[in-house]
Amino acid sequence: MLLAVNKPSTVHAADVDVKNNTNEAQSQKQPEQVVTKDQAQKDVNKAQSERDNAKSQADEAQKNVDKANQDVTSAQKQVEEATKANNSAKEIQKEATPEHINEVKANIVQQEQEVANKAKAQEAAQKEANKQSSNLADAQKDQLAEQVNNANNAVSEATNEVNDKQSSLSQARQQADAAKAELDAAQSTVNGLQTKVDSINVITMPKNYFLYNKYGMPDRVNTAVVDAAYNANLYKDDQEAKKEAVAHNKDGVTQLTDAQQKELTLWVAGILNDVRQQVGLKPNLVVTPASLAHTNYIATHSTVPTFDHDTNAIDAADKLIPDLSMSSESIGTPWYAENMNDVKRGVYYHMLSMIFGDADANWGHAFQLTGDETSMLANTPGNPNPEYFGVSFRKDKGFIQFDSYTKWAVDPKEQKFEIPNYDGLKASLKDAKHELAVKQTSYGEATNTVNNAEKAYNVAATKLAQARQKQSSAKNAYEVANANVTKLNNDLANLQSSLKSAQEKLNKLTESKSDKDFDLWKASDFYEATKKDLDGAKSDAANMQKEFDKVKADYDQAFAKLSQAKADAKQAQDKLNSLKSNLSALQNAEENVAETAQALTDATAELDQAKKSADDLTAKLVEVKATLAEKETALTTAKFVLAKIEKEEAAKEAVKKAQEEAKKVAEEKAEHTNFYKAGNDKLIDSKGQVMPSDYTVKENKVYNAKGEFVGVVSSKVESRVVAHAIAKVEAKESTTLNSNAFSSYASKHAKDHTVKASSVLPTTGSRDTNLAGLIGLALASVGSLLGLATSKKKDLR
Repeated sequence: MLLAVNKPSTVHAADVDVKNNTNEAQSQKQPEQVVTKDQAQKDVNKAQSERDNAKSQADEAQKNVDKANQDVTSAQKQVEEATKANNSAKEIQKEATPEHINEVKANIVQQEQEVANKAKAQEAAQKEANKQSSNLADAQKDQLAEQVNNANNAVSEATNEVNDKQSSLSQARQQADAAKAELDAAQSTVNGLQTKVDSINVITMPKNYFLYNKYGMPDRVNTAVVDAAYNANLYKDDQEAKKEAVAHNKDGVTQLTDAQQKELTLWVAGILNDVRQQVGLKPNLVVTPASLAHTNYIATHSTVPTFDHDTNAIDAADKLIPDLSMSSESIGTPWYAENMNDVKRGVYYHMLSMIFGDADANWGHAFQLTGDETSMLANTPGNPNPEYFGVSFRKDKGFIQFDSYTKWAVDPKEQKFEIPNYDGLKASLKDAKHELAVKQTSYGEATNTVNNAEKAYNVAATKLAQARQKQSSAKNAYEVANANVTKLNNDLANLQSSLKSAQEKLNKLTESKSDKDFDLWKASDFYEATKKDLDGAKSDAANMQKEFDKVKADYDQAFAKLSQAKADAKQAQDKLNSLKSNLSALQNAEENVAETAQALTDATAELDQAKKSADDLTAKLVEVKATLAEKETALTTAKFVLAKIEKEEAAKEAVKKAQEEAKKVAEEKAEHTNFYKAGNDKLIDSKGQVMPSDYTVKENKVYNAKGEFVGVVSSKVESRVVAHAIAKVEAKESTTLNSNAFSSYASKHAKDHTVKASSVLPTTGSRDTNLAGLIGLALASVGSLLGLATSKKKDLR
């Protein structure tokens, strides 16, 4: 069952004190004093000036407090740093014994010798490296060694290129991994924001929810679409709200804290403002400390035992709101909840029932929640003033209350709580998706870079393999060349031997035996010598390659030793520097302790002074804020008094104007209202009625007993009724007429004053109607200004 109430409220002058975010509100009437409008305006100007001055002082005090707090933080850091320095100095002071100082000095002497030794070792290594570099250069000058060396250089260069490409590939993979991590983080952010957006609760309204009147304003609900709309909306659980427990009284009735009631009200206001925008109305719900106190007052002061509105509590709460023009309330059945998610779920489905299932209550709840009520009743339809809103649970029964009110005037400086519309969250999701797209692009580029680096590495690896193949070919060619030289030498020797043999055979044919023996011996010896020289050449070539390899190894080893010697020298020098620094700290330990202690004392004093200054400025800020609150209260009171005076003046002016207008209309009517003389001293009205004797005639005008001008005397009778009445009066006054006298007179009189049907006015003329309408409008206007209209409540069930 759902209930709603709506009523205009009477304005009362009262001092109002509404505490922010509390369930207490008090009102205390003060004796009214006569204050002129000019004086009230002066009071407002003075209060405004004092309030602005107090606000300026409060802002300045706040700046001073913020600056002082920053100084405290800075001073605290200085104290911490000074404490660390002093503690370190004290530790060094403990170690600064003569024995330890002498030990450090001895270590310094020893380390200086070590530095000198390392320097000499570095110098010797440099000389050896230079020597081996020269040897390598010399070794590389050989025609056979140079070919092998070129091949080796090619392999070395290809190896370096492979290493470079491998490094680039490794770096590209690292960048790709980083881009993937950033992509995953961006995706996680999008997923989290998407989950939050997906959990936003809204009520989706059908496009044709309202039907419109001839003035283009929504004045009824389209019942053909509500069932489908109700089924289309579902509550989305709030996981964070599930963690927030709610309390209960001894009867199990939900008891919300002030913070929970504020959270619930802002959540509901956000949903309903969105509903109002969807149906084409102004999202005019606002939440203020006063609106929360208003609904809390009703929730805590309602005592009716049945499921109904407590009009006494509502009236009392309305009186606490200065300048209130209208208030409304819709209530729903109790809802048991263990946490705030349960609370929101119950309130959400109550709103669905009120908006889409309210036919039995003539859609009264829907008109309030969707904003149609304030929009239709606004001075400018469709552009209503802010509707102050609050949601609460009745403390004793647990009824869900939706309370709202409007005011005659809007204070632009009034504190308003921010109602969530989730635009920021949706914008963050949009930005996160854009960032995700950027990260996806970056990751794609990084992946392409990795692919390109892999291709470059593969090319370099291929070049290295080719270089190694060429190196192997060069070495093989060297060996083959040696073999070919050997073979050619052997062939040449064979040819020469054959030629010589042939020659020798020829000679033998002609020489003596002794000569032949000598020649054979000589040839044999030459062959052995030649073979020995060739073998020696081959051995020399192999030895030259071995020697080159040895020189290259010595060169590499020499430069490795040089690098190690440089590192050892630097390490020894660093150790020496550390020992000297330690010795200086030990020798000056007493002075360092004194200096750091003094620095700590100074820093502590500055911190204490900063804290004292911050405390003084904070106290000053509290004092200034209290003054500001007083000035704002005084300004509010002064404005309220001025507004009340202006309303009263406007009301009096309206009454005066209405009276003058009514008098004018009455006089115009009297000018067209005819009376007729009959007999000696009688007056007859247009209906043939004889007027009382206290009606008088002056200058042909008729006045009633109150002296009010009510008509004019006419001598032209155009009504049979009037003519008959005049004849009757005159007949009574004439005592000499016979029984036929009256009829004779009446006939004569009627003849002289023939009635024309077209000239007879209806019994209720348009002027009477206009007069009543004008007077009624004027009185209605006055009533609305003074709060005289009767209370009107919608009892919707």
